Amino acid sequence: MKHKLILRISKLMDTNKKKDTREAGLIRFGAKAREHLGLSQEKTVELWPSDSSLERINRSRLLEIHESYSKDLSELKAQVGVSLTEDEYLRTGFVTTSIFNSICKSTESSRSIWAADNIDDTVIGGDPEFILIHPENNSVVYAGNINGFTSEGKLGSDGPLAELRPDPAISVEEFVDNISTIFKTHPKTKYIENLKWMAGCCWITPDNHNGRDHWPIGGHIHVGTPNILYKKMQNGQYFKSAVFQTMVKAIDELLAIPLLKLEKQKYASVRRESYGYFGDYRTDRDRLEYRTISGAWLTHPKIATYVLGTVKAIIDSYFHLLEEHNFDSGYVMKDATICGRTQLFSAQNADEWHNSDILKDLGTVRTSSEMVDILNKGTRFDKSSIAKMYALLKALPSYNKYSQYVDGLMALISIPAKDLKLNHDIKVNWVEGKELGF
Repeated sequence: MKHKLILRISKLMDTNKKKDTREAGLIRFGAKAREHLGLSQEKTVELWPSDSSLERINRSRLLEIHESYSKDLSELKAQVGVSLTEDEYLRTGFVTTSIFNSICKSTESSRSIWAADNIDDTVIGGDPEFILIHPENNSVVYAGNINGFTSEGKLGSDGPLAELRPDPAISVEEFVDNISTIFKTHPKTKYIENLKWMAGCCWITPDNHNGRDHWPIGGHIHVGTPNILYKKMQNGQYFKSAVFQTMVKAIDELLAIPLLKLEKQKYASVRRESYGYFGDYRTDRDRLEYRTISGAWLTHPKIATYVLGTVKAIIDSYFHLLEEHNFDSGYVMKDATICGRTQLFSAQNADEWHNSDILKDLGTVRTSSEMVDILNKGTRFDKSSIAKMYALLKALPSYNKYSQYVDGLMALISIPAKDLKLNHDIKVNWVEGKELGF
């Protein structure tokens, strides 16, 4: 549930030096305000300054809810009917100056603060790669050697490949728009305008070029960790490890497998010899960088929308199941010692996913050996497998919220292989706006 709040600085909170009260971690409301906002039974609330997703990441805070000081309330009440409406009075919370400044850019923005009393609106981001090809001889052009292409900025390089670093977003459409804007308007595109920009899984050359015959393409997707979960994860390394490993297992099983249809078996198998294998992920500031899938989702804006929306469906379901079970580590993984190991994704630990109740609830408990055979070895994903996968996705708690994306993706991968002829040219699809058709 989201509520729009008004924040005010409390001088009493600023000057309270009692050792047992850490005012910088609190937001104070009157009893009527808590009731009006539906926060009477809540202990914490997450605040962020607007619907801007970048601000959600950089400026959100998880605060404990406490009772307002009577002096602050009486001064606020005196303004009702003068400079404040009754509704505004019931939407006002008090914080310290430091918290106010960390969340609000200005006094005006303090009147548009979003508050969530549960896990809501996961932020999604990414730094997908694409490959640059010479139009005359189809040779790979090393992105790192191109003027202005560095490891920083919204358009640059990651070694031999070009890489996008769009602003993250809460909305799938906003994130896809951020990608599109880079392709269409970024000033550095002038340095590569005479080259082909190709999306895909793995670029294979007929002969060694610069000592290489294949170029794996990363489709890294980033998932924000809600503040309420972030705080819980600080209580133990085992819990944190279990959350990320089971979260990745769910995405691998529900998304990476069906995406094999777009990656093509030959290319998927070659790519996963080096990276993008089953369970490939990193964390950055306790946020997930999911690496199993390739850059094939960057082929077309509609495909990107389907894939990112399906990620949101899976992650949203995971977070809400976790919240429903009060962030219980035993619900994530029954045997805590398992989570401290780094071998959960290996085929040798084939049955340990059955120790996770959250994975059972998501229907994602294939053994590791099965996952390796399917993903790393490029085992064929047939019509029957698609139907079973679709059933699992439809059973997700968040399916109804994200059904348009899930349905779109499943319709795409249900197209017979002989009819699924994708043009991986980014200029044609993203810049010129070619419709997705077969």
